[in-house]
Amino acid sequence: MGRKKKKALKPWCWYCNREFDEEKVLIYHQKAKHFKCHICGKKLYTGPGLSIHCSQVHQRSVTAIANALPHRSDPDVEIYGTEGIPFLDVMARARQKKVDIVMELPKPESACYRSGMTAIVKRSTAKTPQFLYGLSLLLVNSVGLRRVIAL
Repeated sequence: MGRKKKKALKPWCWYCNREFDEEKVLIYHQKAKHFKCHICGKKLYTGPGLSIHCSQVHQRSVTAIANALPHRSDPDVEIYGTEGIPFLDVMARARQKKVDIVMELPKPESACYRSGMTAIVKRSTAKTPQFLYGLSLLLVNSVGLRRVIAL
């Protein structure tokens, strides 16, 4: 018997929580369902792009993204596919789906980023009473220095 394959976090739409097999299909979905101009029907790539289009072409403002969950309808959040999704939402999704994720630290001004460390999110067995319980952040740099931060 071989090794058990780890589950990967599938691409998902931040606006409506729908899951996709490929990032390309997610981008088509976002253009068609969330970033379509309600006046002329033009499909754009991001919420801010839609907002700029509506203000410059139609002289109207966009107050919310169409077909989005109520707490995720802000047109100023720049999300393209899975890029730009807030870090806490990615962590919550990983916890919900019970998967491990590996990602770069998002902020270039952080000390970990400057030292060349990579953030690896691992599921922890210890339950803590925090919002994102059961997750810990393992920071690894190129020489193998490790630091674990419980979330």
